[in-house]
Amino acid sequence: MKRILSALLMAALLLSCSMMTAWAEDPAPIPVIPEEEITPTPKGIHHYMLICMDSWDTNPNNLGHSDGLVLVSVDEYAQRVMLTSFIRDMLIQRPDGKFGRINNIVGYFGANQDGIEALVKTINTHFDLKIEDYIVVDFQQVQNIIDAVGGVDITITDKEAQYLKNYSISRSSTTPALAGGGTYHFSGHAAVIYMRIRKVANIEGETQDVGRTRRARIVLTSIADSLKDITYEQAEKLLDVIVDNTIFTSMSTNDMLDALDLAMELKGSEIEQIRMPIDGSYKPMPVAGMATQQIDWLVNREALHTFLLDSFVVVEE
Repeated sequence: MKRILSALLMAALLLSCSMMTAWAEDPAPIPVIPEEEITPTPKGIHHYMLICMDSWDTNPNNLGHSDGLVLVSVDEYAQRVMLTSFIRDMLIQRPDGKFGRINNIVGYFGANQDGIEALVKTINTHFDLKIEDYIVVDFQQVQNIIDAVGGVDITITDKEAQYLKNYSISRSSTTPALAGGGTYHFSGHAAVIYMRIRKVANIEGETQDVGRTRRARIVLTSIADSLKDITYEQAEKLLDVIVDNTIFTSMSTNDMLDALDLAMELKGSEIEQIRMPIDGSYKPMPVAGMATQQIDWLVNREALHTFLLDSFVVVEE
């Protein structure tokens, strides 16, 4: 009897220790910034948020999850074009004050344009940004846009090539026909499948969402490279394709034309890149049954702002 009581006591102690460990691993508070305290965007810098939904045929009234998040920032004075990609399993504080994954924001707050607005607000208050312009697309629309620019050149590894062949993309979707690792010209569909690879390491050895974010930047950079010699008339036609393949946007026709003028002015500029969070600034943190990444917000805000303002120049009013 004493042995049984001792065993029960030991089990209770172990359970208690286990619970204490679980509490010790609770997420740290997230220092969000009130909207009214967000740092103003320096003159000459423009932010455009690209949001890709996890669907090939998105219903505007039921958007689902945001699979891809890439911020395009341009500095018209320093002549810079910058891409910032965000991992989709980042642990954030939702607008209602609760913890959540960043890619679940849209669905939680309406799965429509209200959810998109909540997502943009979340990015702003977590990264101290004033993003106002956004474009929302799905996989099919990304495919259409890539095909409209004539496809993209991508260098892949042997393992990525095997993944794509296992996925059964058509032989005609790459030029030359897909064999092993190397550089290929990808059609829109093949490029989207490439960007969605998660479990296979990319050319830099990155996997999971970190690997995906680099692939998205690789495709966007390849698109930019292919447009270095585009004429204004060709750019206007491409803009029409983008408008026709957009679920939602905050941008008016004039906003789009202003962005087109800016893009033409900066075409051929080297594309600079960063990923949020940066290496060494995050760790896995399961929350409410979700696999998330807890990041060091102060470190990442500083890294992002240093990146965006690296070539900041003073402009006289």
